Order: sequence, then C-alpha cells, then structure tokens
Amino acid sequence: MKMPNGYGSITKLSGSRRRPYAVRRTIDGQQKYLAYFADFNDALAYLVELNKCPAILGSDITFADAYRFEMAERRKRIADVTAQNYDIAFKKCAAIYDKRLTDLTVTELQSVIKTMSASGIRHPMQKKVRQVMHNVYRYAIKYQLIAPTADISRFVDIDMPRRKYKKKPFNTRQLNRVRAIAEDKDNPLSPMAMVVIMMCYSGPRPSEFLRVLKSDVKLKQRVYRIRESKTAAGRNRIVPISRKVLPYYEYWMSCDGVTLITDDDGKPLTYHQFLTRFRRVMDASRCHHTPHECRHTCATWLDSKGANKLATKRILGHAVQDITDGIYTHPSLRQLRRVIDLL
Repeated sequence: MKMPNGYGSITKLSGSRRRPYAVRRTIDGQQKYLAYFADFNDALAYLVELNKCPAILGSDITFADAYRFEMAERRKRIADVTAQNYDIAFKKCAAIYDKRLTDLTVTELQSVIKTMSASGIRHPMQKKVRQVMHNVYRYAIKYQLIAPTADISRFVDIDMPRRKYKKKPFNTRQLNRVRAIAEDKDNPLSPMAMVVIMMCYSGPRPSEFLRVLKSDVKLKQRVYRIRESKTAAGRNRIVPISRKVLPYYEYWMSCDGVTLITDDDGKPLTYHQFLTRFRRVMDASRCHHTPHECRHTCATWLDSKGANKLATKRILGHAVQDITDGIYTHPSLRQLRRVIDLL
C-alpha cells in the first residue's frame, strides 16, 4: 500500500517477531521507526491518528486505499465481527481496487453488483458491498478528498430482497426428538444436539454463542457472558442458564478448548462447521429449522410464559427503547434466572 509523500510508511520486518509491522516516518531528513504492531490494521490506525489530516492523501487516492484508511478509523468503534463483515464485502470490490476515486464511474460501481448478481450472490451481500462504497465516499467527502457532490455510490442499485422464509419455533415434539439424540451418549451427534437445545433455552445468536469463552461461563451462578455481538445492546450481556440444560453446559465445559463450543480438536468452531453439524442434527431428528430459529424459539417461549418484557430483552440482547427501563431499571441475576427457568 503506497502512502503519500510525507505521510509515513508501514513495513513488515523480516524474521519471527511478535510485532513485525513497523511504522516509519521521515523526521529531520532521516527515516525513523516510531512504533511496532502485530497487525497491519493496527499499524495503519496508528499512522492515521498520527497524521490527523487525511486531506494530505490527495485526489489520487484509490478505492482500496480509501477503504483501508476509512476502516482504520472505523475499527475502533465497531465489533470485530462487524469489521470482518466489512472486509468480506470489500473483497467483492476487487475489480475497482486500483481505480482512483475521482476516475470511478457509476457504471463501474454498478458492474461490481451485476457481477455478484450473475454469480448468484443476492441482496444481503450486495447490500453490504454497497454500504462499503457508501463508507468510502463519505470518508473522502469528510476529509475533502472529493467534492460533496461526487458521491456516486448513492446511485448504485442492488437486487430486490427475496421474500424471507417465515421463521417457526421448534414445537415440543421436535425438541423431544432432538433431546433424545442429545441424551444418547453413543450417538456421535449427541454433543451438537446438546448445543441446539442449549441455544433454544437461552436465545443467543449463533455467531454470539460460538464465541462464548469457557472463562465466561459460571456454572454455580448459572450464567454466561456474551462479549461479541453485532449490536451494542447485545455486547457484554449476561445470559442465564436454565436448570434443564445445565448438564449440557457441564459436558461442554469438560471438553478441551478456550471457547465453550469447539470442534473435535478443541478449536473454536467456525460458523460453516457449526452449520454443517446443525443440519445433520436436523436431518436425524426430522426437523426443518435454521440455527436462528433456536433464538426465535426462546423468544416465543418467553412470550407465551408471560415473562417480564425487560428481562426478555436483556436476555436476547435487544435494545431497550423506554428511558426508564433502559437507564433506571436493571434486572438482577436472580430475576434473569427466574425468567429463564419458566421455560
């Protein structure tokens, strides 16, 4: 990544180092090393902070460079999983990486979306890619790299969303079939069947549950903490553990690995690996559900049991709109456990 004159540079040092990325800048006519980082993005964020004036980048900045500088600012304000989603969407823009922002046309931006559509990539990812374009152009306008009227990303169209599959909660018979697999210790699907039931009884998003650390699970208090979430309301929240599924947590806590849910080698389970295992459990139990419907099941059960609305929102990580509830009312751990034990 080429930096403008006087901006400084990032170089990766040779050898095995804990912090191989070095930030350099010319001071008094000599190149001086200013800081060292383990990650390129951290080094870039430092360099952006050091300069404080991105206008020095000039009008020759490319789409790819503008994205990296924009993300260097944004990463400090968003969750890691959100940043990863932006990076994945950015990769879809490879055709315009080296194009100068001032030279790009609506046709070229639109061609990125058309290519995605032709390859079967639909509305959800197209929307994320368009958001990346919006972010890049807003950054360039913010720092006067382009004129306010030069934001052509607002003219990019994406495919219409398909009608969403209507979510359905697990019914009692279906969950009993999944539970039967979980209780059969000789069944290789037993551990993952446990996970399905654990999620139905606490309602986390699948991506949240896969990131739960064993160190954040407190079996005596019957709670666990979710640190990473796509929403601010969902981050660092405490989720109670139902008595009915406590043995399943005890099983997973006895397994090797840092995260609560792991693969056979004790490594964190990726979403793709989880989805493959989840579908095997669904096939074996003759169910037709998605992972997110575990969360839907929990929400539906809590509502049918007349659970406290504020406690339900805290458990699921939903934003609390009411000022009184959001600021002055805080359900205790005992209240949260009492609500989850209604299920």
